[in-house]
Amino acid sequence: MEYLPTIISIQNYEQLQQTVNDYANKFNNMVVTDATEKDAKNIRAELRKVSAALDDRRKEIKKDFNRPYDDFAEKVNILRSNLDQAIIPIDRGLKELEEQQRQERLVGVQNLIDEMAPNYGVESTEIKVDPTWLNKTISKKKIVDGIAGTMVSIKKAKDKLATDILTITKYAEVQKVDPSGWVDQLKQGQDVDYLMAAIDAQVKRKAEKQRQLEAEAAEEQTHQETRGDAIVDTNTGEVVSHQVTLMITATIPQMEMLKSFMDANRIGYERVK
Repeated sequence: MEYLPTIISIQNYEQLQQTVNDYANKFNNMVVTDATEKDAKNIRAELRKVSAALDDRRKEIKKDFNRPYDDFAEKVNILRSNLDQAIIPIDRGLKELEEQQRQERLVGVQNLIDEMAPNYGVESTEIKVDPTWLNKTISKKKIVDGIAGTMVSIKKAKDKLATDILTITKYAEVQKVDPSGWVDQLKQGQDVDYLMAAIDAQVKRKAEKQRQLEAEAAEEQTHQETRGDAIVDTNTGEVVSHQVTLMITATIPQMEMLKSFMDANRIGYERVK
């Protein structure tokens, strides 16, 4: 391909520039008034006409200047299109081969994970493949080191979680609190110290509520009396409680559940045999 730069010149440019400058400067300090309005409009129209003529000539030259380039660009695009017909299938084939090789490396990495997992006390399913382990240029040593490091971190986290679960479970049992909800929070990442403080707060609230209920019950009993099988409020005459004798048949666990329910709801009971 041969390219010869095109020369665009304006003949007698300095003289033309001087003429335009002189013409424009002639009207630079023109004062527009009611009296000169018509002349001002005419002069503006003449100046715009000269400017438009110059720009029209620029556009004509640009069009002629661009024409050989446009013809050249069209021919180059045709040539490139012919080359692309060969490049595209090769490119597609290389990408398919690269993906195939990546999948083969993935299988190799997964085999390493399966082989190493028992030695680190973790499950292979717990290991997420790092994309860098699938790089074509990475060495096997770096892959093994990366897998080992990941497994060590996971094992430490699992051991810590097991220890924390045991701590929270024992602490909750000592405080007579169901540990399951607290253990769930622990598994979601909550801190042991925070949970122990929360258990303490819950126990404190429960004890305070129990004291309040007992105080209310004691206060109520000061104006209650037994009349036959009923307990009557002496202030209002309202029957606040009935005494009923029941024979209940239940398993021991059911009896324990029933006792817990009656205790929680301040239902009085006594064993008759």
